[in-house]
Amino acid sequence: MPLSFRHLAAPRGRALPVLGLLLTALIFAIDLTVPVGSAIGMLYVGVILLGLWSAWLPFPLVAAYGAAALVLVDLYAGWDDHTAPGVVVNYPLMILVFIFSALVVRRFVMLERQAGAHLEQLGDFKRALDAAAIVAITDVRGRITYVNDKFIEISGYSRDELLGQDHRLINSGHHPAEFISELWRTIARGRVWHGEIRNRAKSGHLYWVDTTIVPFMSEEGKPYQYIAIRADITARKAAEETLTQQAALARVGQMAAVLAHEVRNPLAGIRGAMQVLMGRRKADDPERTVMQEILTRTESLNDLINDLLLFARPRPPRIAELELAPVVRDVFATVRQDPAGQGLEFEAQGPSLVVRADADLTRATVLNLVLNAAQALQGSGRITVATAVAPGGMVQVQVRDTGPGIPDEIREQIFEPFFTTKARGGGLGLPIAQRTVELHGGTLAVTCPPEGGTVFTLTLPGPAGPG
Repeated sequence: MPLSFRHLAAPRGRALPVLGLLLTALIFAIDLTVPVGSAIGMLYVGVILLGLWSAWLPFPLVAAYGAAALVLVDLYAGWDDHTAPGVVVNYPLMILVFIFSALVVRRFVMLERQAGAHLEQLGDFKRALDAAAIVAITDVRGRITYVNDKFIEISGYSRDELLGQDHRLINSGHHPAEFISELWRTIARGRVWHGEIRNRAKSGHLYWVDTTIVPFMSEEGKPYQYIAIRADITARKAAEETLTQQAALARVGQMAAVLAHEVRNPLAGIRGAMQVLMGRRKADDPERTVMQEILTRTESLNDLINDLLLFARPRPPRIAELELAPVVRDVFATVRQDPAGQGLEFEAQGPSLVVRADADLTRATVLNLVLNAAQALQGSGRITVATAVAPGGMVQVQVRDTGPGIPDEIREQIFEPFFTTKARGGGLGLPIAQRTVELHGGTLAVTCPPEGGTVFTLTLPGPAGPG
């Protein structure tokens, strides 16, 4: 901020002209009592300098003209030797000093007013920018030197936690290293970078920002700091993802309809024929093993078709109050009978809560999550299903295992249709589970805590919750 004499203590309002008049009268009285040719008149410059605090722009010139007139009056009243060098030189010089001082003061006040107007305008711009955008400033090494309130609000970090750090603090790991390297290469060359970035807040939730990074250049043509201006586009990205999913669902629905019509009926015929042929074979006939494998494969293909139909055209849930404890016990009993669940430990935690949900769909969803956990444990470990009350009238169900967890590089893909890491399976189990939970007005999310394992967290409406 430029130096402003207006910030110093000074008389204000009507006190300023009164003070100027009193000083002028005092200087004039003193000047009359001293010999002609003295420099007492130079004290009028102090009155002119009062114009630095005056709101009236002509003040310094009026004071200068008045001082010049009083000096001439003093000269006329006490002039007894007009040829004296002090008279010939000093008095015209004093008048010139008065005029020059007045012009300088007036110019300074005008510049100060312009600077103040510009600063006020910049302040307005800053307030508008802070109200509309997420702003951060970093030095040339990427260390954060300034963040506005919106940055703090969306990131969840305090100002003290952000200042001095770099943006790796909110890096979600979504973008490859090449993406970040290209960003830095662009701004290091003094060019503006624009793009969309996904960040992670302190709470762990992800958010998208439309980002513009502008380099500030030194006289040598090198960046010395960067300003990043961002806009939250999380809602827009979610809408785009929803549209993409709807388009994909439409294609899946068309494919499922074709498969159901063209494949399911022949499969039923093949399955029936195999069962007849197996009935004609003796129990120790080695060909029965081949036939049984054919039956198993046809049943798997039929299950995939059923999953496709369920995913593309799910039935509306039949909502009723459902107690979760019996559902969890039933799921544990079912998984214990599966080869993947043998030798595992099962534990239920938390109170027996009630949700408003479809009993069959809820059981199928919990079974899917517990069975996935059992398959990940590969015969050794513990599966825990914990229930708890969640905010907003919701009920939370967590399915936790002690397995190896899900690698970071595929964690975001597990809810995508047809994505699977298993030798068998169509990759629709988790997408169906997520779609089922969303039809109930709930959510399904996955985390891998530092201590290991995987945690699937689903929320469903409680008795007083939405739905």
